[in-house]
Amino acid sequence: MWKNYFTVSFRNLKKRKLYTGINIIGLTVAIVSFLAIAMYTYHELSYDKMYTDHERIYKFNQEFSASGETQLVSTTPSSLAPTLMEEISEVELATLVFDLSIFSTVVVDNEGDLQEESKFAFADENFFKVFDFPLLFGNPDQVLSEPNQLVIPVSTASRYFGNPNSAIGKILKVDGAEYTISGVMEDFPSNSHLNFDFLASFKTHRHGKNPEWSPSNYLTYAKFQKDADLALVSSKLDQMMDKYLGEEMKSYGFTSSILFQPVSSIHLGGNVLRAVKPTSNIKYLYIFGAVALLLILIGIFNYVNLATAEATERNKEVGLRKVLGAERSQLFGQFISESFILTLFAIVFSIFAIFLLGPQFEQISGVPLNLELLVSPVGLLFLLIILVIVGFTSGIYPALILSGMAPLKALGNQLNVARGAWLRKGLVVFQFFVSIGLLMATLIVKNQLDYMREVNLGYEREEVLALSLHHNMKPSYESFKNELLRTGIAQSVTMAADMPVYIKAGYTIFPGGDNDKEFMITGYSVDHELVKTIGLKMVAGQDFSDTDISREQAYEEEVEFPVLLNEAAVKELGWKNEEAVGKKVNTGGSLSYIKGVVGDFYFNSLHHQVSPLVIFLDPPQANVIMAKLPKGNPGEYLVALEEIWKGIFPSRPFVYKFVDEEYARMYSSEERIGSIFSLFSGIAIFIACMGLFGLVSYVALRRTREISIRKVLGANSLDVLKVLSADFFLLLAISALLAVGFGYWFAQEWQQEFAYKSSVSASVYLISIMTVALIALLTIAYRTFKVYHLNPAKTLKDE
Repeated sequence: MWKNYFTVSFRNLKKRKLYTGINIIGLTVAIVSFLAIAMYTYHELSYDKMYTDHERIYKFNQEFSASGETQLVSTTPSSLAPTLMEEISEVELATLVFDLSIFSTVVVDNEGDLQEESKFAFADENFFKVFDFPLLFGNPDQVLSEPNQLVIPVSTASRYFGNPNSAIGKILKVDGAEYTISGVMEDFPSNSHLNFDFLASFKTHRHGKNPEWSPSNYLTYAKFQKDADLALVSSKLDQMMDKYLGEEMKSYGFTSSILFQPVSSIHLGGNVLRAVKPTSNIKYLYIFGAVALLLILIGIFNYVNLATAEATERNKEVGLRKVLGAERSQLFGQFISESFILTLFAIVFSIFAIFLLGPQFEQISGVPLNLELLVSPVGLLFLLIILVIVGFTSGIYPALILSGMAPLKALGNQLNVARGAWLRKGLVVFQFFVSIGLLMATLIVKNQLDYMREVNLGYEREEVLALSLHHNMKPSYESFKNELLRTGIAQSVTMAADMPVYIKAGYTIFPGGDNDKEFMITGYSVDHELVKTIGLKMVAGQDFSDTDISREQAYEEEVEFPVLLNEAAVKELGWKNEEAVGKKVNTGGSLSYIKGVVGDFYFNSLHHQVSPLVIFLDPPQANVIMAKLPKGNPGEYLVALEEIWKGIFPSRPFVYKFVDEEYARMYSSEERIGSIFSLFSGIAIFIACMGLFGLVSYVALRRTREISIRKVLGANSLDVLKVLSADFFLLLAISALLAVGFGYWFAQEWQQEFAYKSSVSASVYLISIMTVALIALLTIAYRTFKVYHLNPAKTLKDE
């Protein structure tokens, strides 16, 4: 019986090529979108679950508190890992990683070929026991057990040696120190929060030989015993911190605690300072999951509308089958089988499309899609579930309508075609609502991104070039700087601990001097040319001069030293800008006096408010050189700058960044979100218009006689278009009203992640509504004109 259903259904679908083609295209686009979002979500949820017993692996973070403020950082002291294994019985194994990139890059020398590398880390001998990344060459118990050993991923081995097989035993010089390659591992998976190009043995590092409780610059992980009591572990950690750091933290005005989290929660667990890879927000997964379901629903509704429109053309077929003895259940089976056949074709085409378009989606989303999942047993089961759900849901209503026709009325063309009109119109309202809503979301995201690009940051980021500054380069820095100024390549040159895009050093203002308050503050170590180079605004007092004493000298000589504060810090101290100049504050150690106040500038993501900042004159802490180039095309200056660089720093590769590009890179995640919204809002509009085409077809066919009479009486095509589009634009108005409410809600939700928000103007809502309205009008016009040009004599005769 079912074989006959599918045979007849396939014959009918083949006969009605336009109907079949539109349905397959609509369902295919919807299913491809659903699969892409599903694989994107799967990738994000699969972070750090590839390790054996991953549910027992935890990462430790350190929280600092002072005066009611807290700051959570992902790094901990080097003594934490060995102490965990010694004093907490619930810890089976602990490992430690030092990500050197939070401070500086390294130069890797491969027989004279110099490369500057940023993904360099130290790891202890337990690393491959806790994280069982596959090693192609080397013993996991030995590859990091001795000083000056180096493990590299396959991609790094290929870059340096061509063939990973030949890498073992080779020597690489890293900042002048020789390392022997003891292991080659698979590349770090894209769904691991760890990602390095080099792993050196931690025993090479000074804290690998003598671990200490300060500073807190190290990533610590532990694998707990099975069924470990987490509350007991937390209590023991509090006791440990009080034992080893309690008194020291109190002397600095801090309290400190160690928190731990499952490694599988790191990626979606919120932002902490000094993360190895950018984290994400689980809210985005909820949003994309909703978008995926909406797109599938639009595809289903598209089928329902088209199938309903076809009902008026299939009434005689149904009537004749019933007269010949067909039961309703048999007709139901036939029509539902058509839905399953269309869905099956759509799924097959979707698999081909996702393999073809997967790389483009990866480029937009920044997330690799594991396409092999689709042809795995789990993936095939998932596709089967989609087939059953989409096939049945799409076909159930049309099958009930078609199979329930009374035979005499069907043959006599006396059907109540208005039956179910509310549902069809409701489906179109929903499709319009989703299309307009997604377009609004796209424009709201774009609006915020445009605001972040164009906002006045309080410093000049255009034409500012940044170069890594290694400690062994500092003796030659003045020569480099003077040569840039002499040749006119740079208008100003400075060195600082970080680019102003993201300043991350944490300090505390303690009671002392003219201040009795205590609060956390960000510190920025610079030389006396910073204000001039990046164009900070002095709002009170004076800038640093070359005669000012540096913080390092002041500590050695136990004298006061000058600092600059931003307006937020002065406000926190309770002073006015002019009043603050000359006052003394305690930033830890010697007292400092406020030489000047700079205007607030954004030294972090716009997700955060501008917080208090103290600027130290402390060149020895600098890690980056910044040069302000003349306006115009920077290319003409880069060639000459590279020649000067190579002449003064021949052992360092010439690798530069522009500050404005680094600023834009901070919002790469938001850029990807905006691109994904753009893509799927376009898809939603496309599928919705196909559904609209179905409803217009239904109405136009039902009113063919009316259109022919109007044409005979002199109505032109525009008159007919006005008549037929009136009902649809009423549906559009209802959808637009609902979408405006959604757009307002989405703007509130999206922008609450940002401390500084753009205003969402009415144009965002109007553009979204008018864009969808125009596309809808073109869709209606196409079908209307097609019916209008039918021969009136033929259509009236048929009626």
